[in-house]
Amino acid sequence: MEPKTRRKRPLFQTPPVFREDGRLVIKRVLVANRGEIACRIIRTCKQQMITAVAVYADEDKNSLHVTLADEAICLGPADQQPYQNIERLVQVAKSTGIDAIHPGYGYLSENADFAHAVTTAGIIFIGPSPDSILKLGDKRVAKEHLAEHSSVPLIPGYAGANQDPAYLEAEADKIGYPVLIKASAGGGGKGMRVVRKKSEFPEAFLRCSSEAGRSFGSSYCLIEKYIESGKHVEIQVIGDGEKFVSLLDRECSIQRRHQKVVEESPSPWLSPKMRQDMSDVAVEIASLLKYVSAGTVEFIVDTQQEAFYFLEVNTRLQVEHPITEEVTGVDIVALQLYIAAGGKLESLPELSKIHQQGHAIEVRLCAENPFNNFLPCVGIVTTFKPASEVLGVQIPDVRYEAGVTSGSSISVHFDSMISKIVVWASDRTSAIQKLNYVLKNTVCLGVTTNQLFLQRVLAHPNFQQPGYTTAFVEAYEGDLLRPVNVDYLRGPMMMAAVLYNRQLGSAKKTAGSKVFRSIPAGFRNQPKDGRTGALEFVACQLQLLGHTVAQELAVTRVGTDEFEISPLPTDFTLTAAQKRVLFNKRGGVLTRRFYNAAAAEVSSRFKAWLLQSGTRNTFSPGCGSEFHIQLDDERHKFYGSVLSVSDYRREISIFSPNLGLSANYILSDALSWAGMFEQAKQEGIGSSDVQRKHLSPMPCHILQVLAKDGSTVKRGDGLLVIESMKTEIRINAEAAGVVRMQVEQGAKISEGVVMCEVLVPDEEGAEGSGSGE
Repeated sequence: MEPKTRRKRPLFQTPPVFREDGRLVIKRVLVANRGEIACRIIRTCKQQMITAVAVYADEDKNSLHVTLADEAICLGPADQQPYQNIERLVQVAKSTGIDAIHPGYGYLSENADFAHAVTTAGIIFIGPSPDSILKLGDKRVAKEHLAEHSSVPLIPGYAGANQDPAYLEAEADKIGYPVLIKASAGGGGKGMRVVRKKSEFPEAFLRCSSEAGRSFGSSYCLIEKYIESGKHVEIQVIGDGEKFVSLLDRECSIQRRHQKVVEESPSPWLSPKMRQDMSDVAVEIASLLKYVSAGTVEFIVDTQQEAFYFLEVNTRLQVEHPITEEVTGVDIVALQLYIAAGGKLESLPELSKIHQQGHAIEVRLCAENPFNNFLPCVGIVTTFKPASEVLGVQIPDVRYEAGVTSGSSISVHFDSMISKIVVWASDRTSAIQKLNYVLKNTVCLGVTTNQLFLQRVLAHPNFQQPGYTTAFVEAYEGDLLRPVNVDYLRGPMMMAAVLYNRQLGSAKKTAGSKVFRSIPAGFRNQPKDGRTGALEFVACQLQLLGHTVAQELAVTRVGTDEFEISPLPTDFTLTAAQKRVLFNKRGGVLTRRFYNAAAAEVSSRFKAWLLQSGTRNTFSPGCGSEFHIQLDDERHKFYGSVLSVSDYRREISIFSPNLGLSANYILSDALSWAGMFEQAKQEGIGSSDVQRKHLSPMPCHILQVLAKDGSTVKRGDGLLVIESMKTEIRINAEAAGVVRMQVEQGAKISEGVVMCEVLVPDEEGAEGSGSGE
């Protein structure tokens, strides 16, 4: 039973601050950010009777934060970095009568020049002073300042101004490997790399410096000793320049690519003494600079030595602030607004004694593929439903901090986070169980996400124990990223895709032209064999779920509600002779071979039918809906969404709330399946070619061409560096050969473009002879 001390009312809201004439000090706030944090700030502004004005890039015109705001101003195209345009933001604020600007997190939130420009324009900056940002927001400057003026324990490293690569490499040698290179400005895992040996340092520093410059406007980096068995713990502080309060700790040790994905409060490992010591250090830092607004002091905890070291101060609202709000009962954004308006913490008795009640955990649902090195993904979120909508009941103490809704776009220009999901419970075990249940019943279709990965983290026995470290994901990669069992994917979920596809086909016909309504159903103007019309080919995209290749199956309807499932060979590759047979005018040999394999090898048989469907009568990609199927003696609930449609196939995404799992299926009838070979011929794609081609995984910017056209590379050599969704990705050769580079440095390309090929030397001339086609 949960304790009676649990607050059932909303988070504590600060009182409004008035001028002497009775008017609010802050009446209009410009939210200089986007996505979920903009939505979060807008909601609190409305609770405080403050008009919220949003800004947006062209690509964000239909975003949720634009819809939620009272007013919204367009800043221009995303590729011009409008959310980082100080002059434009200040001009918009002045022209629209803004009293204060809230920067959110990321972008300009820790930019002292922005804070100075805002205050110089006579507008309130909702955050610390420019001087505090200058001294603390830049990690390099912060360490220098604290080393001189405080007793704060600092991690060994180099934080000087010299950015010469050779000098920094020498400093890394002194520190001793492994070291951590990280951007001096900003956060969120951008501009950060672990370097384990000297030979890796030059490339890692180049990537960090470049990423930092584009993300935060400063390419400066610092170097720290990397603590292998470390825990990432941080203290939330709030100050008004005179009084400084610790809102206690959060743990953020579950990270991938040095970016947090699971956070909790309180830390389950800290002793009461260490928690108090860390809080004291955090308050000391805030007092030293007479800090104003919310800030976070981050520490790395060496679990073996039971010692903690200062990492950095984030002079902004943190992504993970909701878990602190849940255990302390305080609205941190409201506190920021209150202090910015001139309110004093001394006047808030609610802050006189802060203590943590219960346990809160947050996960970050992101558009990324954990099975492909957490590569960010783009696309349309066709269906987004919180667990309460899926389950039909309201689950208490659950928060979705989302920047998307059904139909929202995950763009190459912005971060990959879809939503933060936060739960509170009376104890940690209950919070873990609740969050896993909520996560499993959250529907997010249309883009590949880390939803299954997050469930596996929460369910892992070593996460249940308090001693896990920042090495958790790497240490248990085999458990967290094991391929999904194919039995359910080839059984209930695949049958759900088949039935959903048939229902969509029926809806399409129903909505068809009146001209053909008099033609009897099933009419054909040419002969038809008995099996072709009942046969469908289904490819389960297993490569998105940890497998190396897709699984192709033939599904044959053998009765009113009976289906036979036959797996097609997955290890079949085309020789040159077989290509000629396949693509000549007589053709059909390969098609018949697959057809015969399907007919001969029946692996399973199901009785299955659709019980109900919310499928719309109009057929279009992205029409997400709930439906139920009867499969033999079991009833299953699913959500389905169409991802794409072509002449030969339809790609469908199916989500099972029972498993918290989504899978993509490509479906086509027998004739269309054969037609895809002709399409392959027209596109000049053969299976042996694809292995050597490097296609852009998403819309991206070619930052650097590492291998010259015509050069020879070995497996693992660098070919290109691309940038997408604020992340730099190095593309390496998967095999030795000769490079044919097909893009130039600086180019911006769409998804699926051939960037380069690595040709086997004796095939180079043959491949090159056809380049003019």
